Amino acid sequence: MSNSSVRYIVIIVGVLFFQLIVLNRLNISQNILPLIYPIILLTLVRNINGSLLLLIGFILGYVMDVFSNTGGAHAVACTVLAFLRPFFLSSIGPMDMGSDQIQPSIISFGIKNFAVYSFFLLAIHHVVFFLLEVFSFNNFPNTLLRIISSLLFSWVLIMALQFLFNGRKR
Repeated sequence: MSNSSVRYIVIIVGVLFFQLIVLNRLNISQNILPLIYPIILLTLVRNINGSLLLLIGFILGYVMDVFSNTGGAHAVACTVLAFLRPFFLSSIGPMDMGSDQIQPSIISFGIKNFAVYSFFLLAIHHVVFFLLEVFSFNNFPNTLLRIISSLLFSWVLIMALQFLFNGRKR
């Protein structure tokens, strides 16, 4: 295994640990559930095989479901995010943007492009996740408030993590 593979596995375990141990138990508000683990899918290398991306998305969501007891909502949301990711990446620029190993980040895309890219994919993830979690349109305004507040909080955390870990490389 190469150094980058081991490093990425450590990052995945660290993000999942932080999500499951800290953020899932964080009680900010009844309407806010910060979900930062999709950053793993958002920052995978740009030209990853589509089947592998879907498999990674499903496994990531499944692990979250097992430890969060959400009955498949994370797995579906992550698989949808993994399916739509190439379409959003192609709208930012061509897939052969110089290197097969380009990772989406604030450095490679710029702050504005990464912010838009991460916001829209995170929005899709949150809509799918919260609608599957509730599995009802009863009390839809409360569900919509939960989607929006969790999305904004999660997006700010993901952008802060990007600045924290990629800001030094600028």
